[in-house]
Amino acid sequence: MRAAFGDVARSAGLWHIWVRLGLQDVRHKFRRSTVGPAWIFLNLGFLIAAIGVIYGRLLGQDMHDYIPYLTAGLVIWQYLTSSVSEGAHAFVNSEGYIKQISLPIYVYIFRCLVNVAVTGAISFAVFLVVAALYRVRVGAGTLWVLPGLAILMACTLCAIAILAHLHARFRDIAPMASVAMQMAFYVTPIIYRAESLHSLRWVVDLNPLYHLVEIVRRPLVAAEPAASVSYLAAGLLLAALAGSAAGIIAYYRRRIVFAL
Repeated sequence: MRAAFGDVARSAGLWHIWVRLGLQDVRHKFRRSTVGPAWIFLNLGFLIAAIGVIYGRLLGQDMHDYIPYLTAGLVIWQYLTSSVSEGAHAFVNSEGYIKQISLPIYVYIFRCLVNVAVTGAISFAVFLVVAALYRVRVGAGTLWVLPGLAILMACTLCAIAILAHLHARFRDIAPMASVAMQMAFYVTPIIYRAESLHSLRWVVDLNPLYHLVEIVRRPLVAAEPAASVSYLAAGLLLAALAGSAAGIIAYYRRRIVFAL
């Protein structure tokens, strides 16, 4: 376990490498594209416009409040989905580097985090536009988004580490994780509000992804912290993911190169 943490620490210290690799991954996604990474912004913008008009009226929502709520939820959910899909392939996509260059393998975990974080930052620009158009309230409570983002990114870093190790060994993990995220989308209040479930509210309360979304979304749209139970649930989720990641790293770290 001590050797595993040493590898992680050395990888973190090589930030100049994994930051460049992560930024390079973002650029390569849109190579030869005229618009480039702006497609991330445009794609999410069109999605929000379509879903907002349809579901906002279908659910009888006040559009002034619903559109910022929907936008924040979709931005966070796309970040989570990208972390799962990209994270599972972190080692597989870096097979050439791992087998040819002597670097700590967790450089490629941080590389994936940079990739999804930059993509998420571009998506977040859509929320800033919506917040300005709908005059979303900003106050001291908005700063609660910072600890929320810290917990969110820590959770996704642990999830990337877990999925990258497992998918390198079992190649069905990535599609299974994608299916799980699709199912989770429908039971997580992203398009609808938690209050609208009434008697089924317990389904949301027991959903850790809802609390993870809420600790970031609530400060953004209401300029106030989320409920204390959401921070507790997110903290427990982070502890569970960190413990699982530590165990998997300790067990698989010397086996990755043979699994690729």
